[in-house]
Amino acid sequence: MATKRHAFYGILALVSLVGLSTTQSAKAAQLITNGNFETGNFAGWTEFDQAGGSGSFFISNPGANTPLSDFLTAANPSGGRYYAVSDQFGPGCHALLQSFTIPNGASNVVLSFQMFVNNQFGAPIVNPAGLDYTASPNEHGRVDILSSSATPFDTGAGVVANLYLGSDAGPNPNPYTSYVFSLSSLAAGTYQLRFAEVDNQFFFHEGVDNVSITATTGAPDSGSTVVLLGVAMIVVGLLHRRIAAKRA
Repeated sequence: MATKRHAFYGILALVSLVGLSTTQSAKAAQLITNGNFETGNFAGWTEFDQAGGSGSFFISNPGANTPLSDFLTAANPSGGRYYAVSDQFGPGCHALLQSFTIPNGASNVVLSFQMFVNNQFGAPIVNPAGLDYTASPNEHGRVDILSSSATPFDTGAGVVANLYLGSDAGPNPNPYTSYVFSLSSLAAGTYQLRFAEVDNQFFFHEGVDNVSITATTGAPDSGSTVVLLGVAMIVVGLLHRRIAAKRA
């Protein structure tokens, strides 16, 4: 009985070793810098405002009133000390961007973030002019993956994928919503992640926190795995023979 028990534990250890070697060969890399804004600034990000408009994106504290127009915002239990939010005194258009590069051989690329979009006007209005506050009426927020060469307010050919368009439907202040998107279909290369909003009807606040893009690279080391499985089979065979010999 003891010999059988030792055989079982030996096989279990070898199987665990095989699994460990397979897991350790694949690595997840973070492609976004300062995604939670805990530096207290826009390090890693670039902020753009359409010329002639009012307002911008700001660093603020979750749950605090908006920095310019003084509207209520929701607290974020899973957030830190800071987040990014758009605010204004009048019509404007604002974009917050960061470039990221998907490496060759990435097998799983995942974007996640938390966001609220408070539209004090009510229903969103998406003008065909896109992100242009001089086109009236126009009042909406959006999240996009852009090509590396796209301009900050591009809503045409430079948009690789649109992930959000409009504003939150609930009563203001809306809670943070967690979003998760697979970007695994994108080819290796450099892109831009953009959070943007345009407003010319009433106050509009797009709050962003905990932004992450992870890319898993590498594949299971099939050579090592095959060798370990071969060793496991040999050990099982030897243990089986040893048990059979003792019974004889």
